[in-house]
Amino acid sequence: MTVISELEHPGEIRHGLGPIWAATRVANPDFATCPAVTFHSGPVFRLSADAWHDTLFRPRLFPALRAALAHARRGEARELADLDRQLSADLGPSHFPSSTRAGQRLAALGTDLRGERLLQRLAAQVHAGTTPGHLAIIFAARCGAFSLPDRTAIGAYLFQELCAGAPQARVDEVCAFVAACLEPLGTTGALRAA
Repeated sequence: MTVISELEHPGEIRHGLGPIWAATRVANPDFATCPAVTFHSGPVFRLSADAWHDTLFRPRLFPALRAALAHARRGEARELADLDRQLSADLGPSHFPSSTRAGQRLAALGTDLRGERLLQRLAAQVHAGTTPGHLAIIFAARCGAFSLPDRTAIGAYLFQELCAGAPQARVDEVCAFVAACLEPLGTTGALRAA
């Protein structure tokens, strides 16, 4: 079975998630070279993924992503910066360095998009140090700039985290986990335990 880091085409993705996996590359052109952010897989992928989902993703990252998507769609740079600073407190010191390193790297790519003022303002704030630049916030802002729906953006972020944190996980395991997380988003808007 193919591992997630060796995936070459969205057609290899299970559960109809190919377009979401492809959106990950739109939201983060450096997707393939991004190091682990907040998810680090242990010897058993599913156990690690479930623990991460329950302790970090669902209570902290998911709400931040949803809020950031809404602010990005409305062009609210100040609100995104406030949310970014709040995420620093929510994540704590163990995840702060890797989250901001990846986010700052992604924010720098926003300066290349002509006509996209929100990403340019956000990148300037990150560069000036007035906001930390967490990956979840910058990623969501980019998804908003590309008009990706919430379900696609959340799924793309999940692929980003899982592929970076578990590059040797099997494609079917990663896809099953992402599909389970996304299942309720279209109807209830809530995120269930995977």
